[in-house]
Amino acid sequence: MMADENLPDPKDETPGTALSFETAQAPDSATLDHGILHEFIGMYLRRAYEVAYEDFRARLGGDALHPGYFTILTLIVRNPRISQTQIGAASARDKSSVTKALRWMEDEGFITRLRSDADRRIYLSTATQAGIELQAQMEAKAVGHLQALYDAIGDDRYTAFVDTMKDLISSLETQAANREE
Repeated sequence: MMADENLPDPKDETPGTALSFETAQAPDSATLDHGILHEFIGMYLRRAYEVAYEDFRARLGGDALHPGYFTILTLIVRNPRISQTQIGAASARDKSSVTKALRWMEDEGFITRLRSDADRRIYLSTATQAGIELQAQMEAKAVGHLQALYDAIGDDRYTAFVDTMKDLISSLETQAANREE
């Protein structure tokens, strides 16, 4: 391992004294060595998600909900009497995340949950008028976000980009399932 020329040499210090970093300088941000990180697609996916979500949240302003709640509310508005299991599958969210979102939406008066007549263990969700109105307001503002994403990706790459994302998800889910076997 090579010594960093910006750090003091511990051999030059008097025994029992603390190292001094007064002259140490941070590396130049423009030339940082990212090593293998440039190969991590997940890093770019995470960053793209963060930037896209911030754009979405900024466009929604006061109508913004927790991440994923717009998806869940949209599914409920578009599919009255949808079950929690169906919401989880359609939104790719785990049971606890869906449960938390549904409880919050119910407490805020955006949805009602009713016990299924066919199976008393299942609750079915329906949007209230307040939930329908909130979802419509959010969807109207989300159109600008969708256009911004479309413009950023470009007409000529959009279909291939979405198909690649779907293939990535499917492939990694299959690999994960095979590891669990």
